[in-house]
Amino acid sequence: MRIGTDMVEIARIKDPDRLAKKILSSKEMEYYEARTNKVECVAGFFAAKEAFMKATGKGLALAPMNEVEVLHEEEGAPYILFKGKTYSVSISDDGGFAIATALYE
Repeated sequence: MRIGTDMVEIARIKDPDRLAKKILSSKEMEYYEARTNKVECVAGFFAAKEAFMKATGKGLALAPMNEVEVLHEEEGAPYILFKGKTYSVSISDDGGFAIATALYE
């Protein structure tokens, strides 16, 4: 098992819609579009995807970011779906930063 962590400074995201279109899948876009806190939301998605890619040991060479999906259980907990398999992820934001930790087995 490997663990990956990533942190994003939210203020660095100047155009959240542009970033969302670049890194989110269609399912993630539906979730994103329904949010009022779009900058924090896309920062969390980005951090989660980066954390997962780091956990695999392959980093950005793993796949395009929109192929690593951050989805949510009915109760709201996030998880990663990649190539038909689910992985654990935790996402949080506070103090101008979004952070995520992902597990890869």
